[in-house]
Amino acid sequence: MDKNIIFTSLLLISIVILLVPPILALSFRRRMRILDRLGNQIQARIRAAQTAGNTSTIQNINTRTTTIWTAAFIVFTSLLSLAAFNSTHQIVDKLVKPVTITWIKSDTLKLKPGPVWFYYDNKNGVLNTLHVINETEKTQLSGLINDDEKIYASYSQAIDKLAFQSNLPKPSTLYVWLTLLYAVAGLLGVQLRTINNFIGRACYRNFDFHVWWPWYLVRPLVGFITGAVVFLLIDSKQLLAGDSAGGMSALALAAAFLGGFSADEFYELLRKISKRILGS
Repeated sequence: MDKNIIFTSLLLISIVILLVPPILALSFRRRMRILDRLGNQIQARIRAAQTAGNTSTIQNINTRTTTIWTAAFIVFTSLLSLAAFNSTHQIVDKLVKPVTITWIKSDTLKLKPGPVWFYYDNKNGVLNTLHVINETEKTQLSGLINDDEKIYASYSQAIDKLAFQSNLPKPSTLYVWLTLLYAVAGLLGVQLRTINNFIGRACYRNFDFHVWWPWYLVRPLVGFITGAVVFLLIDSKQLLAGDSAGGMSALALAAAFLGGFSADEFYELLRKISKRILGS
């Protein structure tokens, strides 16, 4: 699928997520006012019953239209998040390509077993790496052939060139899509937390839409930003220096997901750190 089409789709998805709640609120503002009055009346009855100690008259008011709309919004944004993650992952997969250099073709040359991110295509005479090669790894690759071989000098020069090519900066497009991928991972994490919180609030307590709607509205955006921030914090060296092995890290993705899931705790931690550093 064309990257421009996918990017446009993701942009439209983001716009829909942001515009659906206010559109619904404007479309049903009259009904919302009626529900607001009814909800206040029911809440007043509940408080009166609790004060009188008559718990048998307390009713669960979470079958209101506002609760159903909130549940629909959560399901809708969760499905869009899954679609966005799948599309972004496919784009990053296509952008991440092995670093290759041409060497010599030889059907008889046998290299020693090497790391999983390195491959010598003897039929086409191509050395491949999916990993940014550092000095230690360059020495490791150089040792895959005996130094008494006639072609050792040529092979060593080829490894030097491969290491140099692998350390060149990656295209900025890859960085953008990588950051977007981890941001969407944070969005998935926060959506899982939102579903869990909503079920607990709607099923076991009295859900008050007029108190909680800002929280549910901005929650996806908080998770999206948190996923990107977590990735930049834990993988900033790889992002800025082009040192990201294969472009994707399962550990970084898991951290971005957990960051979104624990967004409240994450920002509370940042608040404490900033107070300690800035002293305010």
